[in-house]
Amino acid sequence: MRFPSVGFDNAVASLCDGSISDESLAELHALLKADTSAQDEYLWRVEIHGELAAGRLDYGSASGDPTRERGPESHPGNAFSLDSVSRDSVSLADASSYSSRGHLQSLAIVATLLAITAAAALWVWQHGRTTVVRPELVARFVGLDESDWMISSTLIQIGDAISVGQRIELSSGSAELEFNSGARLKLIGPVIVEPLSNNSAFVMMGEVHVVAETPASKGFRLNTRTSTFVDISTAFSATVAPDGLSRLDVTEGEVDVVLDGAEISPRLKSGESLYLEPGQRQVMTRIEEGSGTAAFQFPTIQPPGSNDLADQGIGRASIRVIRGKLNFKPGGGTSGPASVLLDGAGQSKQNAPMESAFFGDNTSGSFLVDLGQVVSVHKVNSYSWHQHDKKEQHRHRAQQRFTLYGFAGNELPNLDLPPASTGWTRIARVNSDRFFGVAHPLDRPAQQACSVTAAQGEIGQFRYLLWEVKHHTFFGELDVFGSLPNDSQDSGK
Repeated sequence: MRFPSVGFDNAVASLCDGSISDESLAELHALLKADTSAQDEYLWRVEIHGELAAGRLDYGSASGDPTRERGPESHPGNAFSLDSVSRDSVSLADASSYSSRGHLQSLAIVATLLAITAAAALWVWQHGRTTVVRPELVARFVGLDESDWMISSTLIQIGDAISVGQRIELSSGSAELEFNSGARLKLIGPVIVEPLSNNSAFVMMGEVHVVAETPASKGFRLNTRTSTFVDISTAFSATVAPDGLSRLDVTEGEVDVVLDGAEISPRLKSGESLYLEPGQRQVMTRIEEGSGTAAFQFPTIQPPGSNDLADQGIGRASIRVIRGKLNFKPGGGTSGPASVLLDGAGQSKQNAPMESAFFGDNTSGSFLVDLGQVVSVHKVNSYSWHQHDKKEQHRHRAQQRFTLYGFAGNELPNLDLPPASTGWTRIARVNSDRFFGVAHPLDRPAQQACSVTAAQGEIGQFRYLLWEVKHHTFFGELDVFGSLPNDSQDSGK
């Protein structure tokens, strides 16, 4: 099987609807192990299938957060392996959606879970973990709520002890663990977790909530394949996508984010959140709510400015639309040109179409920024602001939903092909509605900023930056910070 091809398209579609043959399933697995572009496309489609099945997806709402492959891993209690799992391994009653039970998306969850183990095995190999055989008991189950397990025959009762390395594979519902240190870990299915000690655990995928209130539980460590979250005081939540994309939300106290090779660990305080992309660069994304004024004030992200490498006043950078069309319509509400995104300022008011660049309703498109030459990019910020003058709840154009790519070559590849297949580097994925947990229009902040940085040093060296936008957002400004070749100082911090 090749990618891209009709055979690949048909295999993914048949996997999601449960009609794939064993031969096609084996070919698809082999392709996913060898081709990262195929992995990205595969799990993007699986997520869309799951969202549609759960009734949560309007067109363009999937963020593509989960991406990457899963392969076999030998471990006690392992429910799945690439070689042994068939599409019948989990019944429709045993696997359910992320947020509600009974939706017909079990196969999509199974497909996503199939994509995890190889990446998890790589993390294990890199960190020197081997099969755990010690019967050390470090935690116990203290709560179960409509809990279904990935192996339907699993029997768990409140009070059951949990040993080091025992894999807990919850397909739906929730379960709560209490460690010997007093730390409590609530699991929201689907989730896969392994306790590592009396005061630490490894999250392979899924959503967990940590409360560490006892003296012995201070410093509780929650490991993922891309980072370690260390509790300083009280409570935080973490969500890990199948490819290792991690999200941290601090609900009380502070949490240190420990990253491989980074000399300084970012510390998040109560109310702060962070995304961590998988990969060597350890790209971090902050999304914050603004003051709702022309000052564009945010908790930690700087307001739009003209001291960045992409500002048109410097004369190096340019921007154009390469896919989709900006919203132009008679009678008002017309988008400004793409160049407003490089003018050094956000919008002057909450409903300023001509000071914004946005695509038509229910459409998507792409912005391409040419920095003029290859530069060391350290930070990329994007800003949006929209709220109807009279209808308070009408602020849907404020949300940011895009994938950011970078390209270092001076000659652009074929822009008609998917970026992942033509040498672009995927930098970050953003879905601010998912980040803010938007369930109702008034949950959505009218003014938002997104800031993409690396754990240390540069995000990468790029001449071109590509925003693949999946919504008709009122973008007001795009700022790019970094350094030119032989510069002694960075442009913007």
